[in-house]
Amino acid sequence: MEDYKNRASALGRSNMAMATAYQAVNVAVLAIIVFGKIAEADDSIKRLVAFTAVVTAITAWLFSSNGLKIAEDAAKDMTAAEAATAAGKNGAKQPWKIYQLYTLAVTIASIVITLTAIY
Repeated sequence: MEDYKNRASALGRSNMAMATAYQAVNVAVLAIIVFGKIAEADDSIKRLVAFTAVVTAITAWLFSSNGLKIAEDAAKDMTAAEAATAAGKNGAKQPWKIYQLYTLAVTIASIVITLTAIY
């Protein structure tokens, strides 16, 4: 069981690292839109940048959501000794659903704002 928890934790960390990487790519795409004057570009370039921005935002959300779900599950699966620690108490009281809604809202807002900036 301990081995499984270690693997699950590693997966959660990996998901969050990938989410961070994709968020960095999202910022880079936004910089390309602004500094590359994509709104003035040909339609094919606009479609390419729009597609990349949307896919990047959705992928970042998927990794973030998965990482948060793994952290939530880990907080629920603690032993009594783990739950008694400061980290255990903190993990148990986190508003995981609000974090999920927040990441979804930021993803949707990123997509809408990006598409409006392009078109």
